[in-house]
Amino acid sequence: MRPPRSRRSLLATVAAVVPFTAGCSEAWFDDPETPAETSTTVTPESYDCSDLSRPEPRPEATSSASTFEDGSAEQSLEPLEYPSTLPDAETTTGAATQYAIEFEQAYRQNALLVEYGEATRAFDLSVTDRQSSPIGADGETNGNVTDASSEETGETNGTESATGSNGTLVSLVYNLTTETTDDNHTKWAVRAVYYVGEVVLRAVYGGVATDPTFDPDPREQTHGELVACLR
Repeated sequence: MRPPRSRRSLLATVAAVVPFTAGCSEAWFDDPETPAETSTTVTPESYDCSDLSRPEPRPEATSSASTFEDGSAEQSLEPLEYPSTLPDAETTTGAATQYAIEFEQAYRQNALLVEYGEATRAFDLSVTDRQSSPIGADGETNGNVTDASSEETGETNGTESATGSNGTLVSLVYNLTTETTDDNHTKWAVRAVYYVGEVVLRAVYGGVATDPTFDPDPREQTHGELVACLR
């Protein structure tokens, strides 16, 4: 017959088991198929426009130039200014798309300069596909998704203003080629999604983009970052 376990050993066993079960209980009982609730309604007043998240290169980091053997200058890239307003007075989805393209070009070039400074030499961002859609009062796209041809002509099929309270979603797919003094690099099929309204939110898809969908949604806090304010 085994002797009864001492009180001390019993307490030690309980102490070892409790942290394990406490740490696992949430994983055991939560349904992994149920996504966390997220809001896709943007309230511009809830954003602090003094706290933007975007690359801002220092001018002194890109002011120098080197010289080739033949004496010609090899100038480094300069920072690009971010667009501060929509391209035209008619706040259409086409204008929002053009704004997103200009902003993404500035964002990517400035990010390159922040990382490599005066070692940057060349930058090219080529948009291969795009789509945009005004957002309805319920926070959903209204189904009138514009294609490249309608964006270029500014047609919106009677949809809402890009800078109204509901805003516009813009999806861009592009190829990005960069060059520094030490390396050349190309990224294919990058997808950036913008929300353009009184505030501008940006999100980037982590994989290879085959289509210009609105995934990830920049209005969701886990994906988007505040990059500009148009109010």
